[in-house]
Amino acid sequence: MLDRLLIYGLLLAATGAARAEEPDDTRIISHILQARDEILRSAGAANARPSPAFLAFWDFDGTILKGDCSEGLQAEGKRVYPGLAQLAIERGLSSLYPPAGGFDRFWTDYTNMDARIGSWLAYPFIPQMLRGAKADDVLQLSRRHFAGTLSNYFMASSLHLIHALQKGGVEVHIVSASADLFVKGAADSLGLPEDHIHGIELRVRDGRLTEEIVYPVTWNLGKLEKIRAVVSQMEREAPGRSVFILAGFGDSYTTDGPFLRFIATQSLPAGKPIAVFYDSKKEPGEYRGLFYQARHSRTISDPARP
Repeated sequence: MLDRLLIYGLLLAATGAARAEEPDDTRIISHILQARDEILRSAGAANARPSPAFLAFWDFDGTILKGDCSEGLQAEGKRVYPGLAQLAIERGLSSLYPPAGGFDRFWTDYTNMDARIGSWLAYPFIPQMLRGAKADDVLQLSRRHFAGTLSNYFMASSLHLIHALQKGGVEVHIVSASADLFVKGAADSLGLPEDHIHGIELRVRDGRLTEEIVYPVTWNLGKLEKIRAVVSQMEREAPGRSVFILAGFGDSYTTDGPFLRFIATQSLPAGKPIAVFYDSKKEPGEYRGLFYQARHSRTISDPARP
């Protein structure tokens, strides 16, 4: 527990140091909290029982984490850190690929599948190749990798925003196209409840992974389906409660575009939602003018600028 608190404290300190160099952050936070305040001031909302819930949904790989927790990160042809798919195979958690040399075989199969058939099949294959493994073993591996390595590659601006939103009463959820048990390993490092982190999920029986997918697959339109399911569950758990999505964050038009567009085009009872996009690619016509174009300046591991 002490180690987790130390990691969380260091991350908070790093995000605080990043504030002065992240001009986008202040605008984004102000916009979201203003929308929250306007809704609360709107007719009857301030005294509503149960009180309204405010949500923000985030992509993970490339938006919160530099690189990809499943695939790893390379820069200038060199490996910066290994992904969890590689570590899981090397730890003997895959029934398809042996620890010695198995990752290279997996990578060939995975990239060919992605190129020839599509991400809708390739992304679920990552957890599926772990079928038979104990779910808790996979989750513990992920937790260790985030605590020891991956948390150094969180984007400082994203952490600043996440913690500011939490402080402002906005519930943060992550919807990722990575394996559910991989991305859930980031919960302690991010200071988020594990059940607020959603990835591609497989059915677990007797504590072990099967290859049966629990739909929706959280990629492209599947992310939007998952967001709607989260909202519906919250409404069922507290009948009469209003749930408002104030913001969305992503970095891929293909993977995140549908859910970001949904968030950006909502009609709230007061205020306006915001969809934040971290990429400089030219906007496709279907998304033109919908997203707030932001930037990341550094990761936690980068030295702070004076």
